[in-house]
Amino acid sequence: MSVVLALTLHVVIAWGARTPSFPFDEIVLLQYSKFLSGAGMPTPPRGAGYFPAWSAIMAPIWWFTSNPAVAYRVAIGLGVIAAIVTIWPLSRAITRVGLSTPQSVVVASFVMSMPARTVQTGYVTSEKLLFLALAWTVLAALRLWEKPTVPRAIVFAIAAAVLTSTHSRAVVLLIACAIWLLCLAIRSWRASLAGLVVLLPIGYLAFWSGGLLNQYLGGGFSQGEKLLGNLLGSRPSIILRVVIGQSWEQTVGSLGLVVVGLVVMLVLVWRELRREHAIGPVCLIGAMLLGVVVLSVGQWSNETALYLASWRRLDAWLYGRYLDPVTALLVALGLGAVVRGLSRRVLATALVLTAGLVGVTVLWLAPDAPTWGYVTPAHIPAVMPWFSTLPTATSETWQWGLMPSLTNENRFWLLASIPALLLLAALTGAGRLGRRGGEVLVAVLMVLASVGTIASTRATDHFQQLEGGRPVLADEINRLEAEHDGELTVDFDRFCTPGLSNNAVVQNKLAYWISPTTMDVTMDRNTSQAQIVLGCDIWPEGSAKGARMISGVESYGYHAWVMPGPLLDELDAQGRLEPVATS
Repeated sequence: MSVVLALTLHVVIAWGARTPSFPFDEIVLLQYSKFLSGAGMPTPPRGAGYFPAWSAIMAPIWWFTSNPAVAYRVAIGLGVIAAIVTIWPLSRAITRVGLSTPQSVVVASFVMSMPARTVQTGYVTSEKLLFLALAWTVLAALRLWEKPTVPRAIVFAIAAAVLTSTHSRAVVLLIACAIWLLCLAIRSWRASLAGLVVLLPIGYLAFWSGGLLNQYLGGGFSQGEKLLGNLLGSRPSIILRVVIGQSWEQTVGSLGLVVVGLVVMLVLVWRELRREHAIGPVCLIGAMLLGVVVLSVGQWSNETALYLASWRRLDAWLYGRYLDPVTALLVALGLGAVVRGLSRRVLATALVLTAGLVGVTVLWLAPDAPTWGYVTPAHIPAVMPWFSTLPTATSETWQWGLMPSLTNENRFWLLASIPALLLLAALTGAGRLGRRGGEVLVAVLMVLASVGTIASTRATDHFQQLEGGRPVLADEINRLEAEHDGELTVDFDRFCTPGLSNNAVVQNKLAYWISPTTMDVTMDRNTSQAQIVLGCDIWPEGSAKGARMISGVESYGYHAWVMPGPLLDELDAQGRLEPVATS
């Protein structure tokens, strides 16, 4: 029942994903998949670059369809499958804390039912594959620790390399895996050596090839380049705000279970180091957590992102997307320990830590945060159940320094914090749970996860309406191509900056939806030889040559200019062009 419920929740979120709403995170990966399928890539995507593992899995879609809308929906479906498949390796890993198979399956299903995981199913991003690969890697590490043999070391190395190929931020996880393999030499130098011999070259190959593909496709690769500068150059107060904001998002989004998992992890790490005199798999999870914390905090610890940007973003203060995969492991560990029977001391520690974090967040962070700011659900998915409590105010009307209450416009912070405190207080009061208590707990948690996911659809639907959709301009080009048997040539003016949107965003969206027409990019539309030039509405040089705009067709400030020739004469006769301007 828990697996079916998890599947249902992912389908609910996926149902609202009709068109790409990320011009970079989604469309770039889709374009990579089209290239890897052998269909080519007429228009190189623009962006910071992405690793290609998820694109490789999506590539076969283009063997059966060239329709971008169909391809997107099928890709969303693949994401649902990847999310549900993750339950298996995650549940097998959870059995190591002493749970039965049914118990571990329910715990894993709960993790996959949390909004932090379900919301990601509404987007064609690498998050589903990243977490699936991470779960497999952790399971392989546990099996290797239980029996350090050469074959198991090789399996672990391959899993870690595959994990690296899913996203550039997984490189920190690769480093943790390499260090852990090195430490494994204390138990078995053969297994350690075999794992390193496999991991280092193919892990480097996964990282190198990801960057190389981006350079080959013309997009370059620049993700994470500001990380070190932010950590070294930002004020301590800025870094502290980011640490608190991201910790709060993880805590309230997991109903406090991530804090329970953190305390349990620290206890187990101490046990591994002190009692077993070894760096075991829990130490590996701890190293992974440390790596992604440094990465996530470093990426967002800058004054511009928090205070000075003209485009104010709430998610910059709470960014959870980088941390979510590893913290999901902590949630599984924490809930597994509670079901197994956790002492009141550990639960009380988690409650005190959570209460302290909530207090600092509500009293110090929230009054300064742009609660009215822009929200991208995939960046802070864990707190999207409370999306409806966000204010309707704007930057001009927002009351700075507003202390959150249960009813004012800054109530989001306090309302989101209450469920985590109540759950941890109830668990602390109950102490160790028996079998019946554990069953009741996971049943209640599955209900809460369901309510949270359904409540999150308001955020995902809003974002789809705001950022999704098919560009009218692309549909017009597709109609023209159908009328002319695919003989059109189209150029995109790279230097048009209408001010309505970043032209890189427009280029990616038009390139995806104009299909299968070839859209080239020009750096100077005055020298273009194409039949249609996509650019700004003011073009004196083009007008002087006799070029005219298609009437009533505009997307993001871009218009379609038809150059003199048979196509222009045909469209003019049909009355589909703007009239010639007269002085």
